[in-house]
Amino acid sequence: MNHRIIGAALCLTALLSLTACTPVGHAVGDTQDQASQIAHDSIHVSDMSIGLVGSEDSAADKMALDALADAGISVFYASLGSTGADSESGQNINQPDGEDSQSTQQSAEDTTAQHAVEDFLNRPVSLVIISGINVTDTNRDGWHQTLTTVRQAGIPVALLNPQSVPRDETLYAATLTINDRDAGAVAIGDAAVSIIRDEPHERSIAVSTVS
Repeated sequence: MNHRIIGAALCLTALLSLTACTPVGHAVGDTQDQASQIAHDSIHVSDMSIGLVGSEDSAADKMALDALADAGISVFYASLGSTGADSESGQNINQPDGEDSQSTQQSAEDTTAQHAVEDFLNRPVSLVIISGINVTDTNRDGWHQTLTTVRQAGIPVALLNPQSVPRDETLYAATLTINDRDAGAVAIGDAAVSIIRDEPHERSIAVSTVS
């Protein structure tokens, strides 16, 4: 009898732990309007790590990487690479011309980015930042599945310079738009820390990469 009670208690504890990773009606890292369901506020900056999934805009990615590093945060970077293209000529290799070629390359980039996000779960990181995400009718299911996995792991997601975001707003804590000319922009490192610690922040944040 006692063994059954202990077993049931352990199962309940595991269930509660899993539930705590997925706040109801909120994104992980965006529950500051209620009692935070995940205790991140004690994390020191030196113990934080970010997984940044790159985009076609490598210059913007580099600015973000440098600014986050200057803030004292460890960053792991996943570049999309050439993804089936000749890096010197910029032309696609062994692919048809026109819209089919663009669609094929976009699909390959989406797959690469989604795999990079999943790889960051194995480190694990304190925050996943996805640069230049473009959610369409074609790739919507893939991104939903990937981001749901991250959500269930209790890791917050931020979207950097997104083109199109997921419909389900519980899948990301905030969008970050680089605007170094905006006097009111928040340092990207500070924005990342706020999300990781689940501190008050806007859903759409203008961020600066300038020290």
